[in-house]
Formats: sequence, C-alpha cells, structure tokens
Amino acid sequence: MEVRLTSPYKLTKDMPAVDLFNVFAGRIFRIPDFQRGYAWEEKQLVELWDDIDELVLENNQYRKHYTGTLFLEKIEPQEDEKWLKGTQFYHVIDGQQRLTTICILLFELIKKAKVGYSEIKKDALTAKFIFETNLSGKSKIYKFSYEPTGKNSTFLSHTIFEDSSIISDVVMNLYTKNLLNAKTFFAIKLEKLLPQQLEAIFEKVTTSLQFDVREIDNDLNVQAVFETLNNRGKALSTLEKLKNRLIFLNEKLPDDRVDQNTLRDKINTAWGKIYTALAQNPISPLNEDEFLSAHLSLYRRSKESVFSEKVAEEKVFQMFCNRAHLFDRDQSGEKEQPVTSEKIEDYIIKLSEAAPFWYAIHNPDRPILEKILVLNNGKDLKVFVLSLLHTRNEESITRILDKVEKLLFRTRVIWLFDERTMASWGHDLYIGKQNLTALEAQMDELLGTPIHNGNLIDTMNILFTYERGAKGFHRWGGLKYFLFEYEDNLKKKAGEKNSKVSLSDYDSTTIEHIIPQSFQEFWSTEVNKFLLGADSSNHEMSIKILLNTLGNLTILRDGKNSSVGNKSWQDKRARFRTGSYNEIDIAEKDIWDHAEIVDRGIKMLEFMETKVHGLKLSSVEKMKLLFYHDYAINQNDGNPS
Repeated sequence: MEVRLTSPYKLTKDMPAVDLFNVFAGRIFRIPDFQRGYAWEEKQLVELWDDIDELVLENNQYRKHYTGTLFLEKIEPQEDEKWLKGTQFYHVIDGQQRLTTICILLFELIKKAKVGYSEIKKDALTAKFIFETNLSGKSKIYKFSYEPTGKNSTFLSHTIFEDSSIISDVVMNLYTKNLLNAKTFFAIKLEKLLPQQLEAIFEKVTTSLQFDVREIDNDLNVQAVFETLNNRGKALSTLEKLKNRLIFLNEKLPDDRVDQNTLRDKINTAWGKIYTALAQNPISPLNEDEFLSAHLSLYRRSKESVFSEKVAEEKVFQMFCNRAHLFDRDQSGEKEQPVTSEKIEDYIIKLSEAAPFWYAIHNPDRPILEKILVLNNGKDLKVFVLSLLHTRNEESITRILDKVEKLLFRTRVIWLFDERTMASWGHDLYIGKQNLTALEAQMDELLGTPIHNGNLIDTMNILFTYERGAKGFHRWGGLKYFLFEYEDNLKKKAGEKNSKVSLSDYDSTTIEHIIPQSFQEFWSTEVNKFLLGADSSNHEMSIKILLNTLGNLTILRDGKNSSVGNKSWQDKRARFRTGSYNEIDIAEKDIWDHAEIVDRGIKMLEFMETKVHGLKLSSVEKMKLLFYHDYAINQNDGNPS
C-alpha cells in the first residue's frame, strides 16, 4: 500500500524500522518550545485512519506500514522527574504531529479496553504508552507531553488524557481545538467497534506502524536541523520558521553580556503570546503570515503600501541573518543593522504586542470598527488600525475611528483620497514620525474638502449608463452600507432600541428592488404611469431609471429575496411589515409607485447630507441625482413624468 504520511528519508538495512512498543521502550517524549502546536486537521486524521484500517493480515500478522521518521534529541529530565530510572528523555525535533496523533489514538483505545489488549493488562498498557507513577502514586510522568512551560501542556494532560488532578489554564485556541478534534475523531471511530475489532486496531497501531527513529548528534545544532526538516505533514508558516531562526541566531551571538537562556525565554514567551492571540477564535484562526506581514508594514516601510506575505518572508529573513548589514533597511538607503540581542528583543516585543490588537481588529467589539471593516476590509486599512490601537490612547482612538468611517463613506459617495495611503499613516504613527494630533488635523482637512454637487451628480448618473449588470444606484459600491446606516436612522426615529437587522447580518442580507426588474406581471400599471408623456424612444432607459433609483431599493433580511422578489405590492407589503425598519417604513404606504419612490429617495438623500460633511443639495439637484436625466423629471412639480 502507498504510504501517504511519511518523512522523505528512506529506510536502509542499517536503519531498521521499529514498532511503537520499541519506540516507547525506555523513552519519554517532550515537544520542545520552538515547535508549533498541534496542526493536524480532519484530512490528515482520515488519511492515517484509512492507512490503519486498510492493513490486512499476511501469514497471521498485519502487514507492516512505514509511518515516518522520528528525529529525537536527548535532554535532561526535570528535578521532579529523576525518580524514573532506566529511561531517557527526548525532545521530538521532527515527527511530533504523527506522534501526537498516535498517542491520542492509543489513549482512546486503552480507555475503551475492558481488560487490555494483546494479553497485556490495561494498567500495564497505560504505563507503557500514557504515563508512569511512582510507588506512592503521587508523582506522575507522561510518556508524551509538551514541555511543562510550553503552550498547551496542561490542556493535553487535563483534557486530552483526562487527568482531573491537573488544572488546565489554557484558553481554547487553534491548536487545542485541533487536539480536541483529534480526540473526538478517534472516539467516534472506536465507539461502535466490537472488542475483537478494537483488539485488531490496537495490534495494527502498536505492531504494524513502523518508525525510523534517529537521534540527532550532539554536535549538530537542533534548531538548524528543525529548520531544514520543516515538517512535511503541513508546511510551517513563516512565523514558525522565524521563531526557530531567532533561537538559532541567539545561540550564535558573540555578545557575552547577554544571557542566551534569558533571550530564548523571551522569544518563547513572545511567540506564546502571539499564538494565543491569533488562535483565540478557534472557528476562525488568524493567518500567521498575514499578521507577520501586516506588522512588518509598520516596522519597516514597504515599496508598496504594505508587504505581501511572500515579500515579508524574504524581508524578515534579511533582517535576521548573518549578513543582515548587506540588505537595505527600507527605501531610505540605510542598511540593516547586524543581528544583536537588542535587535531581536526589540522586534519580538513589538511583534508580540501587536498580536492582541490584530485579533481585536478581526473580532471587533467596537461598533465603529465593525462599520469601518464593512467599508474597507483591506490590509492597508487594517495596518493603519493596528498602529492606531497600538497607541492605547482611547480618547484619540475613538475620535480617529469616527473620522475614518466618515472618510471612507465620503469616498464612496464621491472620491476623496487613496485609501492605500492609510498604511503610510499607520507606519509614520508607529515609528513616531507623526503624532495623533497631527493625524487628526490631516483627517479634518480631508473631511473639509468642498463637494462640487455637479461632479457628484455626474458620478452617480454614470452608474445608469453601465452596459452590463446592475445599473443606477443598484451598482453603487456604497449602497448596501448606506442602507444599513439608513436602517439605524429609522430605528432611532422610531424610538426603538432593538435592531431588526445589524452589521453582523451584512453578508446574509440582500438588496431588493421594490418594483421588481421583472415588473410585467404585477407592476405594469405603476410603470406605465411613470412613462406617460415620455417619448417612446426613452421608455427603456426611463424604466431602468425608475427601477434602479435609490428610493426603490431596500435591504431584505432572512433570505426573503427569492420568495418576495417579483410578487405584487400586496404580497410584498405583508412580508415587509415583519422585516427590517427599512421594510416597515416602506410597508406603511398604501400603494407603491413613482411618487412614493421619489419621496423615499429624497428622505434618503437628506439623511446622506447628515452623514457627509459639507454635502448640501437643492431640490433640483436631488431630483437630478435620483433620476439621471431631464426626460425623467417634471421640472414643474418635482415628480417624474
């Protein structure tokens, strides 16, 4: 059978593979601090399970299956572990993902055993593969675990190996979620198996899975080996490789004034903080390399507005290498400083400080930030907000975020500025080139830029002439956000406190034409009334204007679009009465025709005037904005002809 999850090192006659009984014989395994957490997901779990399940008997024993190479480094036990004699402790330098998975499977298998497996009692199997205790039973040493000070150590023993005597202080994150998912995966697989089937699985796991076990020579640098191996099950992120690089460089620093262990501890502490922050939401863990590149956009100025992940990887390893002084620092012409303990410490502190703020951006608890991210979810904007939150000046942060929302919405009404420049604002703020007061003044100056109503009308009118797809206001990039803002305005006017639709519903909310685009069956009377007196050559365009003007568009919640779309006004009105505040406001009308569309459109533009500083439209300008052309406007009474 083809091996799927293996290391690239091939077996030779002088490197015999061994089964798990031999792997665990006289060995205790620890995952070192420079390793990442458990990263296997369902795909890898399924592949391993299928490999095990498909092993068949040949000559009364299950066929051997080469599972991979384990690279181990001898270490000294902790003081409270020295009572265990005849055992060697090891760091797992490569193979930790496979070994972690198999240990979880073994635990679930042993837990399911009534007496034991393979003529070995359950207690003996636990001592062999899970943990050993001293004579008093008060001291316990796990055969496989993370370093006691490492991330997720207590979670593994408490939650995965179900040790109630250990208190877990680990917050659920991506890696603990993966551990728990693996435990659940195997528990479900084993749940309905008969005793003889469990026996077969145990025998396959412990005797058929074959490992090539290698100990790394003392004269090899372990971190260098780790960086070379790089893990084949799932590629390491740049962030993970950078951590190892910094630990490696730390050991090579010639500065005797610096305690290498102290700096190594700081690196590990920094990465622990980063991993914890980025994986706080296990449902949607943050991309490590996107975070690294975002922070680097503040720490070093990119040729573009921000660093891409690929360019960031190249740059960060230029910053931290033995030839750093040969590379440009940024576009200033200065060169990178050589690697020192001070350079490493400055970078890791600032990187780890940024991680909780990066999480806060992607999981906002500030309503204004949620609005901003709806308007612009790009990296340039996030880099700016990251720098802003880093100032920790709550009063200024509140004021500036409010200005950011105004700037972004103003730019969607009529172009004001290139939003990519916000990354440069963030960089200048981060390095102290600009302060918060000057930044606010710059924003106020932009917000004070005069609006030329004629340009605004021309810009919006162009939307009606687009050749393909959505036309008119239905094509306006700011429409959906504006309708949500108008929703909030209507809620306040109604004196209500509870939202019927909120920004959390943004992606699941649709935009609806009240008079539908397929109007012929139920809406011909209203449309034909609008066309009275108009030249027949303008009818097609007039219909497009009526259907796609601002007042004829609303947001619908709860997926009503497909069920309401082309229905009559009576049917729509009945549904609208239980919908959003936009829908309820529309449903108050006994009829819905062009006069109601004009009335609603004007009210919406009046609200827009309150949102956009300096915007003031005359009645004629509002009609031109809403209805594109004179042939769709009766200049005498303000109604469409």
